[in-house]
Amino acid sequence: MRSEYESVALTAQHDVARLDCGVTALNLWLAEQALRAQHAGTARTFVWATAEEPERVWAYYSLAPTELARDHLSRGQSSGYSTVPGYLLARLALHTDLHGFGYGGQLLVDALTRAARVAAAGGGRLVVVDALDDAAASFYRYHDFTPVKGNPQRLVLKMTSVRRLLE
Repeated sequence: MRSEYESVALTAQHDVARLDCGVTALNLWLAEQALRAQHAGTARTFVWATAEEPERVWAYYSLAPTELARDHLSRGQSSGYSTVPGYLLARLALHTDLHGFGYGGQLLVDALTRAARVAAAGGGRLVVVDALDDAAASFYRYHDFTPVKGNPQRLVLKMTSVRRLLE
């Protein structure tokens, strides 16, 4: 088991076919859509690779700008704004060989760190996730994300909380 992963932007040279996170839809999105979204400017995907195998993808996440309407958020989540800009953590996946070792939390911290840096430069108040299932929603709730009104699968974390978590 490797222990040192480097987070880098996805390129055409990465071997995306070998990633098996256990969720077919996430595997296929990386293989078939991630580069397309990157070229279109709709999302940026970052992968974990190692110095020994720089082309092999062990994990990935994708970030995209987004905004949420106040009527979908609690007052605390919206801070009173009618629309709230943020970053959608559109995908987060970890190879099954890495499950159960705490790497999922490390991958999330990697994604949150990147989102916080972008928000510091360009604004944004929330990180938003759309959990694929109850297990994923539970993972995000464990990491302090809270559901929006009326949708337990859509969760948010305020950027102020992200910065506090990263300190």
